[in-house]
Amino acid sequence: MLCSHCHQYIKVSDISQQRGGGFDAEVRCPHCMAWLGHNPVFGKLKLLGFYLSAFTAAYSYFDASVRNIMIPVMIFSLMLLFVSHFMDQLVTKEAPEQVDDSDQRQKYR
Repeated sequence: MLCSHCHQYIKVSDISQQRGGGFDAEVRCPHCMAWLGHNPVFGKLKLLGFYLSAFTAAYSYFDASVRNIMIPVMIFSLMLLFVSHFMDQLVTKEAPEQVDDSDQRQKYR
């Protein structure tokens, strides 16, 4: 995974803190201590697109009378699956507190 706050790679074995569950699960970056998570709406759309396309493919395979209707539905549900998969990125949910170092920076101005 790539942290969206500090842009460093995170190994799954390095993750020690997690909060929430299901679609609202968040993990803490071991480098910058920011909480990272996925957008739950995109996760639900991805799941809906997958199951809808699988159901319509199976139903249209066994029932030839509805094939003309089910094939476009399957195509649109696959498009929903792919678009929601590409849009579902790891985002920073809670950034770490910024340390006030203005007096340190003032030395070098």
